[in-house]
Amino acid sequence: MDRDVLAQLYERYYQPALFYLLALCRDRHLAEDLVQEAFVRAYLSLPEDVPSFPYWLMRVWNLLYDHRRKRRRHADGDPPERADGAPTPEERLLQREELIALYRAIARLSEDEQELLNLFYFARRPLSEIAQLTGMTPGAVKTRLYRARRHLRREMEEDGYGL
Repeated sequence: MDRDVLAQLYERYYQPALFYLLALCRDRHLAEDLVQEAFVRAYLSLPEDVPSFPYWLMRVWNLLYDHRRKRRRHADGDPPERADGAPTPEERLLQREELIALYRAIARLSEDEQELLNLFYFARRPLSEIAQLTGMTPGAVKTRLYRARRHLRREMEEDGYGL
């Protein structure tokens, strides 16, 4: 990728990508590192004719999932106890199991469904922005989100969890 083109893309999309990752991880330093890594990857390997750079860049959440996966492998134990009013160990275990079931159900969805759900719920992007990123109309985004939620509900119910 040409440096001038990358500089223009960086100028235009750095902040939206940073805010997107901040919504997902709530850690400014980690988000900044991951956005930088995404731009390095773009410089090293992104083809000149990528159809939608913003859409490609917003898939940076994959870097966050990779980071979390690596961190979990190296973690040695449960998080420290919280102050009064915190969930009991049993409640935390149940919440954790439900989250694991949710992530597994999401993983069984199509990539398009995963992307829409992640952009809407985890990145908290408005429908109009999702439509622009994906090249769909806002109405199509709404319809596909509805279908993705319905598909996710079925997946969760098959695992014994009701939404």
